Amino acid sequence: MSSLDRRQEFELGCDGNVIVPGSSFRNVFIVDSRAGWSSVVPNFEPALDLILTYDFGLLRDVLALGGVAYYVDHLCSQSVMQENNFLMYRFFHDWHLDEEGKDIFRYNGVDFGFSFRILIWNDFTFYVRSRMCLEQLRGFSYQKLFVCSNNDVIESVLQDMALTWSRLATGGRSSLDGYFFPIHRWMNERVHVRRIRHRVRDAVITVQGILMSAWDSVAGCFRQRDRVFVQEYHPTRKLMQCLSKMPGVQVLQGHFSASKGAMKFLRERPIPVYGNVGRYRGAASSLICSYRKKRTARLVLTNGVDVTDAVNRAIETRISSSLPETLRALDCVIRYLDRHPIRLEVLIANLGQVAMLVDCVAKARGVPSYLIINGLLCSAFLDEGKYADVINSYSESVRDHYFRGMKNVICLGDPRMDDYAMVPRRSINRENPVITIGASGFSNTDLNSYLAVEFEFLNDVLEAICRLRSRGTGVRVVLKVRANGYKELYRRFCDEYFEGLVDSILDQVPMRAVLDETDFYVSIYSQTLFEASCLGIPCVYHKNDRQILDAPFDGRSELVTTHSADELEAAISDFMRGDDRYDAFLDRGTMERYIGPLDGENLKRNLKFIEGLLNGDRKEPSA
Repeated sequence: MSSLDRRQEFELGCDGNVIVPGSSFRNVFIVDSRAGWSSVVPNFEPALDLILTYDFGLLRDVLALGGVAYYVDHLCSQSVMQENNFLMYRFFHDWHLDEEGKDIFRYNGVDFGFSFRILIWNDFTFYVRSRMCLEQLRGFSYQKLFVCSNNDVIESVLQDMALTWSRLATGGRSSLDGYFFPIHRWMNERVHVRRIRHRVRDAVITVQGILMSAWDSVAGCFRQRDRVFVQEYHPTRKLMQCLSKMPGVQVLQGHFSASKGAMKFLRERPIPVYGNVGRYRGAASSLICSYRKKRTARLVLTNGVDVTDAVNRAIETRISSSLPETLRALDCVIRYLDRHPIRLEVLIANLGQVAMLVDCVAKARGVPSYLIINGLLCSAFLDEGKYADVINSYSESVRDHYFRGMKNVICLGDPRMDDYAMVPRRSINRENPVITIGASGFSNTDLNSYLAVEFEFLNDVLEAICRLRSRGTGVRVVLKVRANGYKELYRRFCDEYFEGLVDSILDQVPMRAVLDETDFYVSIYSQTLFEASCLGIPCVYHKNDRQILDAPFDGRSELVTTHSADELEAAISDFMRGDDRYDAFLDRGTMERYIGPLDGENLKRNLKFIEGLLNGDRKEPSA
């Protein structure tokens, strides 16, 4: 049987597992990226062996040799992974609770196990995704398994599965050797590893926080103010600025805002975290012992595999090292809020480090919480925006899908969309358009996502544009990299596979500035599609991800959706000749059903509601 025939045979299993059960190979190689390929080549025979990798580039190289290759983190069917998403998040909700449903992690009267979410999320989901995929090794026969990986989770899973395997030299440890998202590097940069700039930032916050706290204590003797803690991000940025200017209101934060100017060091009130971490090691050790004894949550996957011990091990490894610092931060938050009590907290998600500790203290003190969601929430199994006394879902669509059945959800719109309310629609150039690509990205929260998805997406989009250009179509191509993307990876990818096709790669330019120069926009499931549509820019959601999402990203709504380079090529051609298939998603009424009101009053509505909360009123304001 030829390699092509074998490839087609395996693809017949796409509705079940990627690799058809009962298939047979000589050797199976798990290889991170091209960096380890030199170790594989001496033992590799394309007609007999199987390559499992994270790397778009290596996968394409192997297929070009006539071999069989798949993504090692994308070996299960969409439906199976979706079932396990729900099981996984049920455990994620319960992991820190005892048999009575009480939080095992309690300190000075505050339950705080919930605050660990951002620290453990990727460790937890990455193990489950890896275990689900590698369990597929039991479904076909092979003689030898070789591992050429720097990923400790791969080896951990294989050991838990009691499989026999041999290690190959990896050829280096660069996290940017292949075309896939380096999630562990990114988590270290953003969450786990404290660099010099973080220490300097924390030192400034500590000095400023102590001085301003003393000043506020003195000033409090002469005037009383309602303090509001605000978790700053896009939905709350202007809200926070307005609240800070409101008479009788003082805003507290987890860190300094993104606003410019030296005056923020006098105006703003980030909560300082300081002190000797060593003082908390005893309490941390006691809590870890309690966690080992009292935890009861179990996670049994749909294939019958009980991964409870494995995921608890991953969680315990992560929180054990950070627990003393978490206790120090919690102690500082408790003392600060005892000295400067808050009347309300405004959140954008049930994530964050200091913000979630403030949330835990607020709950213990009976302080009400108001959450304005951060972008469209479209996955039914997720709960990163479901825990607050009152939640602004922007629109009826998000309320009726993501928050289905919840009674504490209101629709007050997204304050940032006020910028798009009254703007004139862009004059679209259909003859020589600027096509902007909003880059895709890996989602560590969804088992149906995989590390190379952003490069599979980009390959499809650029292939479609390349075909159009080869026919003489005049287009200018702009690639907008996501905030968590690595620009150097994209530049290298474009140079290797589509040299000269992309005119500009942007990462630090604001999205609005990019859209102001755009005639046609292609992206993944993203709120930027709505921002573009509000400016009159025709949009396409190119869906080569495998995630199961709510409308309008379900493939059955007004948003033009493509699934292949062929479909996208046709969609761009339709745009250039003025086809009306784009009109429905450009309609303002359609926009408002998904994103909420576009009347320019969203900020005002949210401010009015917050004023009501401070006065003890939780009723949704009338339009």
